[in-house]
Amino acid sequence: MQDSTLNETEIIHGRHLKLFKDTDAIATRVREIGQTLTRTHRGRRPIVIGLMQGAFIFTADLVRTIKLPCVVDFWRLSSYGNRTTSSQSVKEIMSPMVPLCDQHVILVEDVVDSGRTLTYVREQLIGYQPKSVTIVTLVKVAGSPIEVDHAGFISNGEFIVGYGLDIAQELRELPALYYLERTDLADS
Repeated sequence: MQDSTLNETEIIHGRHLKLFKDTDAIATRVREIGQTLTRTHRGRRPIVIGLMQGAFIFTADLVRTIKLPCVVDFWRLSSYGNRTTSSQSVKEIMSPMVPLCDQHVILVEDVVDSGRTLTYVREQLIGYQPKSVTIVTLVKVAGSPIEVDHAGFISNGEFIVGYGLDIAQELRELPALYYLERTDLADS
């Protein structure tokens, strides 16, 4: 599967999709980020917090590439629900269960665009008092005002599905990242 946004549109599960990043490109980039986190967190036992639900596959693959003992937990938040645009608020469904005070935290996000979710998480983290916070995202939208420490890929802002990212709870299971064609966005 070639990694190109110039590929023809594919119809998968009734949706019109265009390949953004193939499985090889994803695996390579996840491995690179994992190697960097291994170097920057050497001598530490980081707590990796996956922001659910979109980052669950990325989080699982990433922790397997971090060559350090680490603790994994999840923070389940929602700002999209079943829509394709973010709401004006973030709803916390499940907070992390492990203590974060005086710990080195690696936050794993799926997509950083408006930054509403990460802004909420950063505000909430103040109360947890971690020693350090490293922010990793699978995809950062070009022009996003939010700073992250590590971004897997830069996107042009089109809606992305696959590899954990969804549209109305569908298409998370796809192994690659795809742009969803605008005609399918109007239907959701």
